[in-house]
Amino acid sequence: MKKQIDNFLNNKICEMFLVIIIIINIICLGFETDKTIYLHYKTLFNQIELISVIIFTIEYILRLISMEKLKDALKPLMIIDLFAILPFYLPLKGLDLRILRTFRLLRIFRMFKLARYFDALQMIGKVIYRKRYELISIFGVLLLLMFISSFFMFYAEADAQPNAFHNILDTFWWSLVTFTTVGYGDVYPITAIGKVLSGIVVLIGIMLFALPTSILTAEFMNEFNKDKK
Repeated sequence: MKKQIDNFLNNKICEMFLVIIIIINIICLGFETDKTIYLHYKTLFNQIELISVIIFTIEYILRLISMEKLKDALKPLMIIDLFAILPFYLPLKGLDLRILRTFRLLRIFRMFKLARYFDALQMIGKVIYRKRYELISIFGVLLLLMFISSFFMFYAEADAQPNAFHNILDTFWWSLVTFTTVGYGDVYPITAIGKVLSGIVVLIGIMLFALPTSILTAEFMNEFNKDKK
């Protein structure tokens, strides 16, 4: 019985059907943020949500039945599946509190259900998990350099622009934008020392932000080679 259920859930047609339902939910979630559209099609949105929750609930129950061990219900994808349907049932328990409406925001977890059906998304998760220590180290160094650059930039620009560089914490915003080379232009140095420091920070940011990309690219290539073998 368990094997038959597992084969049914892993059937390509079943998986494609569930993917379509998930995509429909994501689209509806986006349209519902527009109050005009939501009020006009409120009944349709509610019907789609009801049907989707019924389908997701049946899927979740079938996956529980097909499990060999009960602890498998604590796996990340199973927890995401639970969070995808839980917000719908929480308000039905007689607790008519406004705070419970916030639980409906957890419907965003339906997006992550797509990871179950796409190998590429699962591969991204595996690669990031394997290289988590390297990535944490790099971002830790970046964070430290941002604080150091914020310190120097504050003392370089505080007298010339007291409103823009009010304190070191405010200057950290400039550091973040400059390190990532986004450059919104809302805060920028005007002194000679500040401009030199800004140029150094941009160059360091380009080099350091290239490191996570190279690490992930190398690991992706290893993963692709394993799949080919």
